[in-house]
Amino acid sequence: MKKSITKGIVPLLLLTAGFLGSLTAQAAVIPFPQAFQQVAVSLSNPESIAHYMWKNFSVESDQTQFGQEEKWQSPEELLINRRGDCEDFARFAYEILKSNGTKAWLVSIYGRGYGHTIVVFQEKGFYHAIDGTEVKRFNAKSLLQVFEKIYPFWQKAALVKAQSNGPHAVILKEFRNKA
Repeated sequence: MKKSITKGIVPLLLLTAGFLGSLTAQAAVIPFPQAFQQVAVSLSNPESIAHYMWKNFSVESDQTQFGQEEKWQSPEELLINRRGDCEDFARFAYEILKSNGTKAWLVSIYGRGYGHTIVVFQEKGFYHAIDGTEVKRFNAKSLLQVFEKIYPFWQKAALVKAQSNGPHAVILKEFRNKA
């Protein structure tokens, strides 16, 4: 029985060993949120999230993948496409951290000719980051220290929220480097 992609569902191979398999014509149909939750449950800490992304996703620009300058994929879209850029990786990690009860923020950092999005999370009162597929344990006492460690020449940073149906994010709070 052949299934097709319809709004809100995606054909997926039955989950084996807790991870998503490849798409096939004989796949079971699992709703997007359920598929994401099944992956999220198996990723219980920042290191397992980063390792999963390293193993299962590759980096590709929005221009190459979608023919547009900017597109923030949902975590479900990234699971399907298996390719994305820093915003997509950060959003995926952010959503898993949040679903696991970890305090986390999507952060965009800018400098002259530099723009990058990461997820910052807090454990035991200290700030750390997942930057792409790497966990960076900074033991920072503030978000400003994290910005400095990610890019010492940062000029502006922002806590952002991905739009549910849009190519960009909404700025929740902006920071300026006074140095």
